[in-house]
Amino acid sequence: MPALINRLLRVAPGELPKLAPFALLGFLLQMGLGIGFSAGDAAFLARAGADNLALIFMMTPAVMLLYTGVFSYLLVRYSLDRVVDATIGLLVVGGLLSYMVLGMALPPAWEMPVYFGLKLYLAMWYIALYSLFWNYTDAYFNIQDGKRLFPLLAAATAFGTTCGGLIVSELAGSVSLRGFFLIWSGIGVVTLPVAILLRRRWTRIADSDVDEGDGSVAHQVGQVATTFRTSRYTLVLTLVLFVTLLLTNLAEFQYSTVFQQGRSEAELASLLGKLYAAANIFNVFVCLFLFNRLVGRIGVRNVALIMPLSYFAAFGFLFVTGSFEGALAAFFVYHGVLTSIEYNNQNMLFNAVPSATKRPVRTIVEGMAEPLASFIAGGFLLLAADRMDMRELSGIGVILGVVLLLIVILLRQLYPAAMARNMQAMLLGFGQRAARPTPADPEAAPASTDALLNRLRSPDRAERERAMALLRAGRDIEAVPQILSSAAWLGPRERHAIEHLIADWGDTAIPRLVADLGNPDQHPISRALAARTLAKLSLPLFTSRLDTLVRGELDRAQPRFALAEALEALPAPSRATRTLARFHRQQVGTATDFAIELLAIGGRLPDFDLLVVSLHSKNAKVRANAIEAIENGVDRSTFLMLKELIDGRPAASSGKAPLLDLLDARLASTNPIELVATAQAIRDIAPPAELGPRLRKALRPGIGRTARNTIATLLELDGAPDHTLVDRIDAIAAIPEFAPATIEVHTRLAMILHEDKPGADAIPVAMPDSRLLWLPRSEVIDFARRYADLALSMYRATDGRTYAA
Repeated sequence: MPALINRLLRVAPGELPKLAPFALLGFLLQMGLGIGFSAGDAAFLARAGADNLALIFMMTPAVMLLYTGVFSYLLVRYSLDRVVDATIGLLVVGGLLSYMVLGMALPPAWEMPVYFGLKLYLAMWYIALYSLFWNYTDAYFNIQDGKRLFPLLAAATAFGTTCGGLIVSELAGSVSLRGFFLIWSGIGVVTLPVAILLRRRWTRIADSDVDEGDGSVAHQVGQVATTFRTSRYTLVLTLVLFVTLLLTNLAEFQYSTVFQQGRSEAELASLLGKLYAAANIFNVFVCLFLFNRLVGRIGVRNVALIMPLSYFAAFGFLFVTGSFEGALAAFFVYHGVLTSIEYNNQNMLFNAVPSATKRPVRTIVEGMAEPLASFIAGGFLLLAADRMDMRELSGIGVILGVVLLLIVILLRQLYPAAMARNMQAMLLGFGQRAARPTPADPEAAPASTDALLNRLRSPDRAERERAMALLRAGRDIEAVPQILSSAAWLGPRERHAIEHLIADWGDTAIPRLVADLGNPDQHPISRALAARTLAKLSLPLFTSRLDTLVRGELDRAQPRFALAEALEALPAPSRATRTLARFHRQQVGTATDFAIELLAIGGRLPDFDLLVVSLHSKNAKVRANAIEAIENGVDRSTFLMLKELIDGRPAASSGKAPLLDLLDARLASTNPIELVATAQAIRDIAPPAELGPRLRKALRPGIGRTARNTIATLLELDGAPDHTLVDRIDAIAAIPEFAPATIEVHTRLAMILHEDKPGADAIPVAMPDSRLLWLPRSEVIDFARRYADLALSMYRATDGRTYAA
């Protein structure tokens, strides 16, 4: 049953204990608000009338200006946790004061100001509690988790509002108005320990890979001003919220005018309680079962289109009919679609606002821009409501619905680029770094024995540069495949030079580039170089092959999961099975990175280096933002394939096949690392009688000297070396200085091991038989200059601090 519930709600195992306290917090906050709103709105409409809503709309910004100023200052001056505690405390005190004031025998002249104050008090908490809860919750979840889990939290808040509305509806005849505010105060008392226990149990997630300084209030205000000046997306998002609130205020005025006609205070309280309950039952259903699937299917930026279309339809219906049913439609768009779909989606849209100012920007937008919309709507209604009938006001709603739709379409176009810029800012310097190198074939040599091409693999940098200069002068188009193969031995700067070298040769290089790009046996670094060069020479040709290339790469990567999992499940892993499992895991990462690079070259994704570094970040928010950028840049089926590889959770695998059969199939690999590790793994787990027939399948022409020597050692043939390549790789991986590096790096280092100590600073490597082999430090340093993976691994070994990427 728990597994069924998890699948139904799209909750991963172990997430419910974290989700439950947040859901309870949202439930309690919204139940109190639902009680206050149902009772307070009924009292205002009965005592002051819907005609005075225009004045309320105009006065709301003044109240929110005071609240937003105080709230923004507290967010900067104190921690978010302390602000939450203070807010809940104010709810308790406010409920008690409301109970006391409404029970006083006030003069008739004071009655109207009291109910105006009550309505403004409710309007403040409607915006403030929503902003507070989602600001607080956002600090504990990243965007990818949020897309699954925030709808469930929204369902909990909707259920809270439902319960609040039902309480008022059922007790309206027996409990006084002020009694409901006393109940609200009591709920606040219960809410405070929930918030305290929640933060003691769970840790907030940083918004970036760099610690956020506290900063002064002036500094924060300056950053917010800079955000509005430099981020077009933030301005358009603010405009979306502004126009949405104009429509919301107009809708509230329209349905309130219809609902108040012919009803007493108690009847209004009962009607509104039932309507709030019904709308939030709808919200619970949408949040639990529809919203996350909707976002997963069509994406955040397409879901944003639902709100303008809904308001357009509701005002159109009210324009045509002018009926009670039309008012109901406006009510349900406001309290249903807006709450369950639009507000949830806004939580996702705010992730594209620059992370350094996201919370203060959100506070200002929700606390000032939205009340400003209320002021404008109120001013308009105050002037025009007496001169226009319901049909004319509804016509204005239809026009505003079209305007909102156009603005959302613009926001939809800006969203992917805004996510990419935000992700880059979150990573700071990491975003400028080259992506992690991919595993290489240590024996990938040019097809010719041509000395010039071999010099590209020289450990002497000056020698490599002279070789490139001669290649540039020679303009030998036939050497393009060999040049691309040699690129796997070069550093990023030299690969960039080769890219320009081949591009300068013009269209005659295109056939060789196409052949190498489509060859899965070619090294991914070489294929990526071919892709970039081909895109420079003929972008239409590259894009015409892009989908096939990406799908092929992802299809080839998926079966590696099954083999890696089967090897990791062995009760007694050996050096070979451990190395081979790690190799296949890294190959999956290589294929994923390469597919993302192809999509970035094709213009479907933003900066590749930034995306890959983000995906490898230990910061959950940075990683989730990268996944979000990918989701918005590729088609649905490609994203699902990529997501499985990124998460390491394939939807289906061929893991039911016997392990030895899976290994036998891999003996045909053209990658020497995979070939020798597979052969040694078979030696470790196959019955002795089967060993010879199985391994002899790997002895075929062209496998390379190292692979042939390894198989000879495994078969215990005369004259075979004492140690296999796998033994050397495993020994190097055991050295802390090199352990975090990839198997490609370990293999490169294994190829330069010496039996005799080559210098005083040589690095000792202990082999399985306790013998020592040696790594020349000078050559290790040369490799580190060419492989950022090795350089970072060596640097971390000397630095005790932790790094996110």
